[in-house]
Parts: sequence; structure tokens; C-alpha cells
Amino acid sequence: MDRNQHNLCSRLLKRLEDAGVLKHIVLVGSWCMPCYSAYFSKIDYRPLIRTRDIDLLIPLPHKMMKTVDVESLLKDLNFVINFKGSSGYMQFVHSDIMLEFLVPERGRGTDKPYNIPELGINAAAIRYLDFLAGRTIKAHLGGVEICVPHPVNFCLHKLMICKRRGNSVKSENDRRQGVYILRCLIEMKELDSIRKAAAGMPVSWQKLIKTSLVNTADEDLNSQVF
Repeated sequence: MDRNQHNLCSRLLKRLEDAGVLKHIVLVGSWCMPCYSAYFSKIDYRPLIRTRDIDLLIPLPHKMMKTVDVESLLKDLNFVINFKGSSGYMQFVHSDIMLEFLVPERGRGTDKPYNIPELGINAAAIRYLDFLAGRTIKAHLGGVEICVPHPVNFCLHKLMICKRRGNSVKSENDRRQGVYILRCLIEMKELDSIRKAAAGMPVSWQKLIKTSLVNTADEDLNSQVF
């Protein structure tokens, strides 16, 4: 991870913590990888991330009780707001980091942003995020405590969504991260936990994961997990 990115991420999370926002948020996406270092401290864990995207999930129904202007909170860190696509999803953009807020997509879905007036933002509604928020652990990033998905949920989610990505580079990155965390969990003798979580997923989700593991180097994982 680039030092500038790490330092900026730490300052960003500290601002959200001091404002009372961070406790209602789950860090998702590739930035979870360094957060798992303590969890995998008993094995040779060497996470690599190559992204400037930080994704913060707000579980629904959200529990924001106080009003916080996120734009003002981050302005002196040189974040500027960009509106993505025709629907106007908000992104907080910096030369080192791009921050987005997400919420779980419910029902038949929507292409419209989900407004969170308590924070003065809107969030992108994304499918499958309830699975990440359903089982979480506490971790640390840049000296700040943050809620992240349990590694079991993280790896299964990565393996599930990678086949739905339109971007082949991001798809392969998701697959590799999912496989890496999956192998780390097996090394930690957590195969039963993986199997239990996978068995509780809809069959369509299981099929996506199985397809992601149809690879010469990874085909042993299918027989272990399923």
C-alpha cells in the first residue's frame, strides 16, 4: 500500500470516528485485506492491494442519529465531490483515494442513489452487501478501529461477485483476493466455518462461487468447500 494512501486513509477514518459516524459503517472492498493482518497473525499473511477505491457500507436501516456534513468534514483534506453516471452517485475524490458510500440493494433493485440526509450524501445501492454486513469483526487500520466483514464472508463474496464484473481486470483481482483469503482460512483450519457459510447461501450464489474456482490452480478448493 502506498504510504500517502495509508496516511490519508488514516486521517479520513479518524475524522469519521471523531464525528461519531464510523461506528455505523462497515469497511468493505479491497481495503479490508490489510485489516485482516491481526486475524491471520499466526500464518504468513501478506496482503497486497492496488486500488485507490475505499468503499464504506452503511447497513440498512441505518442508525445515524446526528447530523454530520461529510463534505465539510473532508474538505480540508482536499477531497472534492464528483457525481458518477446519469443518476448522480456521489464520490469523494482525492488524487490518492476515491471514497464511495454504499448501501445494500433491496427488492427488485434501483439505479437511483440512496439519500442519507443525516450525512449530506447519497450512496450507491449494491446487490449482495447484506451478506458482508451479516457477519463482521473489529479490526484496525491506521490506528483506528473499524468494522469489517468476517474473512469467511469476505472471501465468499469476492468469489461470488467476480463473475458479475464487467471489468475483466477488476474481476480477476476480486477472484485472486477471494482465493487468497480462502486459502488463508483453510490454513487456519476454518474449513468448517467456510462450508457452513457457503451451505447457507442461495444455490445461485453457490454456482457463481463454484464457477470462480474452476481454475487449474484452484480446482481443489471446490471439492473442499462444497
